[in-house]
Amino acid sequence: MSLQLAAKIRRQASELQAMLRSFGNVESIFFRGVGPGGYDIYGVKFANGSADFRLLLDADGKVEDVLFQPNGDDKPGGVVACSAEQTLKSADTGAAIRILIANETGADIQLYNLDAKGNRTAHGMIADQLSTAVWTSVDSPWVVADRSGQCLEIVLPGQRTRYHVVAASHTSGPTRSTPLSGTEDMLRQYIDGVGRGQPNYSRMSAEVAAQTRQQLPFDQAILARLGALRAVSFRGVTALGGDIYMAHFANGSAEWRISLAEDGRITRIALGPQH
Repeated sequence: MSLQLAAKIRRQASELQAMLRSFGNVESIFFRGVGPGGYDIYGVKFANGSADFRLLLDADGKVEDVLFQPNGDDKPGGVVACSAEQTLKSADTGAAIRILIANETGADIQLYNLDAKGNRTAHGMIADQLSTAVWTSVDSPWVVADRSGQCLEIVLPGQRTRYHVVAASHTSGPTRSTPLSGTEDMLRQYIDGVGRGQPNYSRMSAEVAAQTRQQLPFDQAILARLGALRAVSFRGVTALGGDIYMAHFANGSAEWRISLAEDGRITRIALGPQH
């Protein structure tokens, strides 16, 4: 490994070991494709679940970086009513899974994990129009509550809730087939700013701004290889309600996903397909 990766793995060794142990023995490994920045994407089937790995090798053949995403097992997961809270608890023996919870309620929400006794453990607050990633297991229920702690719904991790939107009751409706106003223009501005190494952080949420700063050298290098932007085409809507675009450059194409707040700031953005 590179020195940087080795240091990161040492810090996360106990957590990674526990997650891999929950999956059991490796049964098969298959190549998914090449992701942004040259990462090789592999799917791994374990005895008790599956996960995606992204690896980047340096010129000497050492692993420069590795990204790990646990996908749980075949349990579907779901959302249940708050009345079930008294009957739920975490067994903490299921396969590891990463779920993304987005807040579209119009107000702040709180997350609580139910422990082995069914008691709540506070995880933190999610502001409106923001999202958070939770590393958990498929048998670990999560209570979504308002600022006062009043339960709104309970999320059971699984395949159906890997990307879950907590929405106000009046927001449900048919899936969009057209992009939201402003997303294409903001995406073009974002690509231009990152390519020049001068992103407009004032047009991003604090979460996206921090993410962009961290990934700027990496994303700037990708855009340099892709060359000048030629065209942008709308492809659809994500499970979290964001817009999917294919950006066509002089030397290739890349998929982008973007969501905006009501004031036009970017609240979520991602380069490349999300597995």
